[in-house]
Amino acid sequence: MSIGQQANPWKWSTIILAALFVSCISWYFISGDAGQVTEEAVAGEDMSGQGDPAATGQEGQDLPVHEVEQGHDYSSLASLQEASGEPIRKVSTIAKGDSLYAILQQNGVSNRQAYDILNAVKPVFDFSKIVPGRELVLVFSPDNQDLTGIEYSVSDISQIIVSIDGENIQAQKQEIAKVLTPEYTGRLRQIDYIVAKGDNLYNVLRSQGVCDYQIDLVIKSVKKVYNLSGIIPGNAMNIWITEEEPVRLARLTYEIDYLNLLEVVPENGSYKASRQTFEVDVQHERAEGTITTSLYESAIQAGLPPEVVMALSDIFAWDINFFTDIRQGDHYTVVYERYYVKGAFRGYGRVVAARFINQGTPHVALYFNDGNGISGYYDEGGKPIRKLFLKAPLNYRRISSGFTHKRKHPIYHVARPHLGVDYAAPTGTPVVALGDGVVTFRGTNGGFGKSIQITHRGGYVTYYGHLSGYAKGIKKGARVSQGEVIGYVGSTGVSTGPHLDFRVRLNGKFINPLSLKPVNGPSLKGESLARFREFSAQRMAMLDDSSLNRTAELGTENVSL
Repeated sequence: MSIGQQANPWKWSTIILAALFVSCISWYFISGDAGQVTEEAVAGEDMSGQGDPAATGQEGQDLPVHEVEQGHDYSSLASLQEASGEPIRKVSTIAKGDSLYAILQQNGVSNRQAYDILNAVKPVFDFSKIVPGRELVLVFSPDNQDLTGIEYSVSDISQIIVSIDGENIQAQKQEIAKVLTPEYTGRLRQIDYIVAKGDNLYNVLRSQGVCDYQIDLVIKSVKKVYNLSGIIPGNAMNIWITEEEPVRLARLTYEIDYLNLLEVVPENGSYKASRQTFEVDVQHERAEGTITTSLYESAIQAGLPPEVVMALSDIFAWDINFFTDIRQGDHYTVVYERYYVKGAFRGYGRVVAARFINQGTPHVALYFNDGNGISGYYDEGGKPIRKLFLKAPLNYRRISSGFTHKRKHPIYHVARPHLGVDYAAPTGTPVVALGDGVVTFRGTNGGFGKSIQITHRGGYVTYYGHLSGYAKGIKKGARVSQGEVIGYVGSTGVSTGPHLDFRVRLNGKFINPLSLKPVNGPSLKGESLARFREFSAQRMAMLDDSSLNRTAELGTENVSL
């Protein structure tokens, strides 16, 4: 084109428009392919990862690839319960505060179903009255998905059975027939058993095949009659059970002692326990002797039973200090009971009459019971032997039997200027209250060491010092009975050896314990005294009746405790 020629503007416009059109067409096809890829990617994300960021990942991240676990097959776990085909029984014991509604919820039962169960069962049994200690069983389908039943023990002989099939809920009360009925005519097997050390009723019956349910009923029935928790080794137990299965208890007897037998038999779906006492033939026997060493040694050497010797010391403990007053040549005579059951000797009973001549002074004790609540030992005139205070604060029964002629009795006393009495005795020797009273001090008191102070009626106060320890329950304010063990001999405080420092104060002044005047209780009067006089004449005659003496049996009979 020459300089002179004029430019055509429409020509250049057309070219520019054509170029733009081609560019738009190209961009359209390029953008369409990219969009298709994006949609496919999004669709793939929705289908595979379902929007999971971990599945799609971010730019620059590697997506995890899932692999099947090697050596782990979990499929069997899902079908384990279902494969067994057996219902699942969940047994629990009702605790205080439990409710069936709460228990059902805890076991995955819906609120609606729990309400439906309670309402459906209510005409038969009100589950709001479940009792702590009773057994509750929830029965689930083999796959553990559906509750199919409930069992609840209403009592020892009945239970509530609830069956559940969807919305169909049925309840019924059912009697438990696990105990033998009186009409049973089958064969029984008898087991004669001697109780061994460590035995208990549960183990003995369980070893014979008796089920826990029956044993529990037996134990409950026996508790009201006798405590079988401590059956004694050597005692006889006889058990009758059915020969056929399941084993059921038909009868049980246990020898409590030679006088009493416990019997347990089925009754009304449970068991009934009763105590039988054998008829006892009571015979009287007389013994006498002269003391050469101590009462205990002399009496045992003469063949007197140990329990009779101890009873004799208890009877005269208010009049004779057996630790300090006994002398050689003292003489005793005693009449006591012997028990026979079915012709066999079974033991010794009460001392019915006794006479003890101590340092030339006779003491007589006769047991009397007027049948109207008055009983005890009295002298010939009807005065009670029991007095306000014992003669000594040590128990002869508790310490005498351990000493023989080879081991001299270690108790002796020494009078002190302070108007007290020291009883030398081994550490641990029981110390008893001289009379009824209240503990007004228990603790350490200077040179007196561990000590106890007891206040009695009539202005008397007794003191017990140098103790090694105190008996259980002894504390300030505690009431104690005459003869009750309150502590034990020791050597605490200022002491040269184990002994009891014993003192007595009357109306604020210390007095000599050995010179305490006896204070008797009320004497018999009226009809009681008249009956006693007639009775006492018979008993006094028995004390002089040598035909009651033991003779040939003395050296042969086993008289051990």
